[in-house]
Amino acid sequence: MSFRTNVQYLRSQRNMTQEQLAMLVGVSRQAVSKWESDKAYPEMDKLLAICDLFGCTLDDLVLGDVRHPGSGQRASRSDHQETTQATSTTHATMPPVQSAMEDVTGYASFSNVYSLRMAFGIALIMLGLAFGGLFAGVNQPTDTQNGLAFLALMVGIVLGLACLIPAVSARKDFRRRHPYVADFYTDEERSRVYRQTTWELVCGLAVVLLDVGINSAGYLIWDWSDQVRGFVFFLLLALGVFLLVHAGTSHRMMNLRAYNRQVDSPDDGRWDTYRYEHRISNAISGTIMGLCTLVALTMLFSGNYDNLFGWRIPFWAIWIIGGVFCGVLQSLIGIFRKPPRA
Repeated sequence: MSFRTNVQYLRSQRNMTQEQLAMLVGVSRQAVSKWESDKAYPEMDKLLAICDLFGCTLDDLVLGDVRHPGSGQRASRSDHQETTQATSTTHATMPPVQSAMEDVTGYASFSNVYSLRMAFGIALIMLGLAFGGLFAGVNQPTDTQNGLAFLALMVGIVLGLACLIPAVSARKDFRRRHPYVADFYTDEERSRVYRQTTWELVCGLAVVLLDVGINSAGYLIWDWSDQVRGFVFFLLLALGVFLLVHAGTSHRMMNLRAYNRQVDSPDDGRWDTYRYEHRISNAISGTIMGLCTLVALTMLFSGNYDNLFGWRIPFWAIWIIGGVFCGVLQSLIGIFRKPPRA
């Protein structure tokens, strides 16, 4: 087999288009088309990239038959007649190579880090609210207590943004460098991750419900102060939010079909519906933030700067809480709303 025939065979084994191969190797689709029509030949770094992508040797790719490992080395040491004989013999005895994909872009490790950063970032902001309320939740806080509360909140926000902003920036950079990622996940890996995210989702919702129950009991039965109730509320909420955000982000990152939709999604009604639902979810998040703005401004102009229905919550914290719940909402939507299959 020639080089162009080898490339065509490798692509067909992975159900990969010329455009997808070009994105993975870092060339244009026209370049791949020229390779497969014998009008051009790739440079050495591109040949090595193809070998890494498909798990074959350079000798087999250029001189031999990729369906039969080792044929390229034999071809380089024998004449044409011997090569023909060896190839025909090998065709009858050697099994075809497996077509399992490999994570050549490092997407799996990147998605794991991204999910943890997003979950930790939002949870740290919630922890800042918890410790801030612990210092400022008394009836008549002193200037020192207010200062400590503000410092705790700022530390939580800074640490949270230190996780969120690099994570979002890294994801944009990864998408720019890898606009297409071949689906390398096996059914076993998908099942394992989906079971994990399901348990995280269930546990996260359970923690949030438990948080509401504990705070209600603290107010009605145990006679907790607003200071203690606020601290416990945001502390447990941080744990629940961490589990929910990590579950939603991990589940969404497993969906490589959605990741590649800008490249290979068909322009049909199913994808129009999917994009419409995406706009609806964004509109819901915008509505939540609009209501948070209305509540915060009402607190500000009514003089209740740190009193929300009896809770010691400063007016500016309403925007932070709303942003957190929007993040949780988007994570839940990412789990239950799936893009159509090709």
